[in-house]
Amino acid sequence: MVPCRYRPTIAIALAAVLIGFLLLPGGTVPTRADSPPHLGYGMMLANPPGNLGKMTAAGFEWFKYFLYWEDVQPSASGGYDWTTLDWRLDDAAAHNVHLILRVEKAPSWARAWEHPWAPVRHDEMTAWRDFFQAMVEHIAAWQESHGTSFRVALEVWNEPNLSFQWGDRPVDPAWYTEMVRYAYDGAKAGDPFVFVVAGGLAPTGGTSDGMAMNDVEYLKAMYDAGLKGHFDAIAIHNYGFGGPPEDKNWGWGILNFRRAEDIHAVMVNHGDGDKPVWATEFGWLLDASYEGHPECVGYWDSIGFAWQRVTPQQQADYLVRAFQYADANWPWMEVMVVSNLDFSTVGWYSTCEPLRWFSILKPDGSPRPAYTALKDMTKRYRSWAVWGMDVRPSSLAWMMPVTETQRVTQTVTVLNTGREPFSWTVTTHTYGLPFYVTPLSGEADETFQVVVDAHGLATGTYTGRITVTASASEVPESPFAVPLALYVVPRVHKVYLPLTNRSFSGP
Repeated sequence: MVPCRYRPTIAIALAAVLIGFLLLPGGTVPTRADSPPHLGYGMMLANPPGNLGKMTAAGFEWFKYFLYWEDVQPSASGGYDWTTLDWRLDDAAAHNVHLILRVEKAPSWARAWEHPWAPVRHDEMTAWRDFFQAMVEHIAAWQESHGTSFRVALEVWNEPNLSFQWGDRPVDPAWYTEMVRYAYDGAKAGDPFVFVVAGGLAPTGGTSDGMAMNDVEYLKAMYDAGLKGHFDAIAIHNYGFGGPPEDKNWGWGILNFRRAEDIHAVMVNHGDGDKPVWATEFGWLLDASYEGHPECVGYWDSIGFAWQRVTPQQQADYLVRAFQYADANWPWMEVMVVSNLDFSTVGWYSTCEPLRWFSILKPDGSPRPAYTALKDMTKRYRSWAVWGMDVRPSSLAWMMPVTETQRVTQTVTVLNTGREPFSWTVTTHTYGLPFYVTPLSGEADETFQVVVDAHGLATGTYTGRITVTASASEVPESPFAVPLALYVVPRVHKVYLPLTNRSFSGP
């Protein structure tokens, strides 16, 4: 190798140095303006009492489990037995986490035909609605009696666009939409702030016999059947299918993590772009050969799973990158549920059952690389409060030369950090600072401008204050005060530094 005698090295890349605390004349003091956190971090568990502690140790806040209607109301003439629900409420309270319940499996008396996954009969939809209302009321009473306030989301059924989740008959989006509408109405009657999640759609291209329906087309058909206004989020099971999370072309453009974008596009086209998508199952299938079970690959090949397998390091990398991609690119994505934490640790699945190999724990409960990677992953938690407001920037300051003749304008955003919408108004308090605000009212997540006119001011310090007040008295951050300061100085100096230094090595 030829020895290097001349090597440029980057030293500092600054356009200007702040004199005192200002970057440029007429500029504002820099404030943190990152996009607000919008993700929820969840995992699906097989054994919550045994492994929820490992989930929370990894910094995850939502866990998903199942609730069977047939367990709660086995007889049409009997009451409700909340035992299985209370187990999950106990788990959530003990670990201070939020809960997603996938509500499914109608009792035999309410099934459309005799199959454990048959949909609810049309003439039993009222019972289905009443069940949801009673369930939500029970949850509220349980939380009040236990002094807890974790959030609960109800996911209606599972993968209804696949026949094996629809009683092994051709799927029916209009029928499923009827179930969602009744479930939503019942749940909201019990508690208007409970989350009702529709879909749990499985990415698929569909089949000509109607036993599987393209998930995007299925959602369109749900809208045609009256879905709008009867859900809080649409769920998708956007597994990676062996491909990198960023690759939109993987799996024929359908079977990939970014399939969520196509689901959201349907929502936008139907005027629901402001509603979120939840990834209530996603993950990557670990190649069982890496843990001494090459025979599983042959079995997976026979059932169409072998092409999805990844290495342990890929499973870890892809899961982390999936969260990072969603955080950076999908402001409409909220809860993301890793499938799964611990299905490998329970005894009711065979060695080669794929669910065991989506797990991020080994059969003995020790971590796979994916668990460690997710634990170490930087997380930005959104608020799950019903009401919440933030104002960004939360303070404003300017430094201007006494010769300044131009007005300066700063945009301020009133953010909704809770679940419920609100409007706001602005009042101004001038303590010598010449400024005005426009507009003086708006809706959550809208902006206003602060306009400052320093023309003709003598050197000195001028202050003011803006107060943002939410229309809903329940918003705990309201009123929110934004202090203002203007520093008028004889002159503002700019200092520029070189972008590179040069260093030499060798004789």
